[in-house]
Amino acid sequence: MKQKTYTHGKDKFKAYFKEAGYGWEVGLKHGRKQIFVGNFIYKKEATAWYSHMNKEIDLFSKRYWVGPKFSKDWYGKFFSNHLYKSYYSFINKMVSSHHKVKHQALAKDVKKYKQLKKKWTPKEQVPFAKSA
Repeated sequence: MKQKTYTHGKDKFKAYFKEAGYGWEVGLKHGRKQIFVGNFIYKKEATAWYSHMNKEIDLFSKRYWVGPKFSKDWYGKFFSNHLYKSYYSFINKMVSSHHKVKHQALAKDVKKYKQLKKKWTPKEQVPFAKSA
């Protein structure tokens, strides 16, 4: 488990990266309150998000610093919404890259199938049949 602590005056935020079941969990806590949590299947993607999230936390704290009369709950919600927006943008990029890789693999397999199909006789062509 990796952890990184951020302080804003008296407030402490903890970013973490840990294994969870068959996947990985990346999150941010403020005391006992969960600000953000994201789940991943692949460690590589979880690690990439963890480093991206830490950069986002630094940027957010510089851009939107805590004022003396801010409500901690409101600021936590604001922080949470910012991280989730960034998280879903990150996920969309990952899904797009997976889609591209799978599409290329399928195109390669279809091309190979068409080459093999030319050598088959009509007797050898057997479709899938429903079984009870």
